[in-house]
Amino acid sequence: MKNIINHLSNGCSFSTSKAFMNCHQKLGEHLNLPTITLAKGGRGNDRMVTTTMHWFYNNPDRFKDTFVTIGWSSGQRWDYIHGKTDYDRMKGVKRTNEIGKFSYQWGTWRLWENEWIARDKDIDIEMAATVRLYTNILTLQDFFKLHNIPYLMYWALSNELHDDGDLKNLKGAVDTDRFYNFETSEHVKENIKIYNEMKTKNETVTVPNTDYVQSHFEYCAQQGLRKSFNDAHPSQKGHHQWADLLLQFIHDKKIL
Repeated sequence: MKNIINHLSNGCSFSTSKAFMNCHQKLGEHLNLPTITLAKGGRGNDRMVTTTMHWFYNNPDRFKDTFVTIGWSSGQRWDYIHGKTDYDRMKGVKRTNEIGKFSYQWGTWRLWENEWIARDKDIDIEMAATVRLYTNILTLQDFFKLHNIPYLMYWALSNELHDDGDLKNLKGAVDTDRFYNFETSEHVKENIKIYNEMKTKNETVTVPNTDYVQSHFEYCAQQGLRKSFNDAHPSQKGHHQWADLLLQFIHDKKIL
């Protein structure tokens, strides 16, 4: 870890916790690095890309000494910009507590809550989500590689990955040596539906085997490490055990 003295993290609510160390903070502790978190609940991946790059451009001295962890959210969350200053969570997320202030306001549009718009515009939700995912991943991947920033990515929430036609090239460009469990799992489509509908009280996530799960969400559901029966977010143990898996991946791939 020569010259690395900081750990920057970004993600959605699966990367946050008020009551105990979240998985990114625990990972930072394992690495003996202070963790600066940009993660916020409810956000999509567009905002992760922008806020991560924004932080580095505002802190140019940190290009040379920062390790980054990114926990990608659902591809069916689409961030957008608007001019409102006060609105509820269903319409967006206020920027008040963002690290790094913006001259514009962020909101997040959840496709599964607005399917009528997709139908009206004849949007292929699954394909559109996949294209957006690959674009976001490759944007940050290329940014990190351009500036020689060590990094780790993983799925916080499950995503179905298509590789039809031109998408095969985009998927193939993802550096899986820096992406923990990138490939989709056999039952990921079912798992996405369970998460979106929040049917977590009496259901468990099905995984193809006990050795591979795609996302932090799947792992906690499979291992019984949800915060509660009706809350799919990780418990303290769910955060800390996931951090252990990420740490092992870092060692295995010699990322640091």
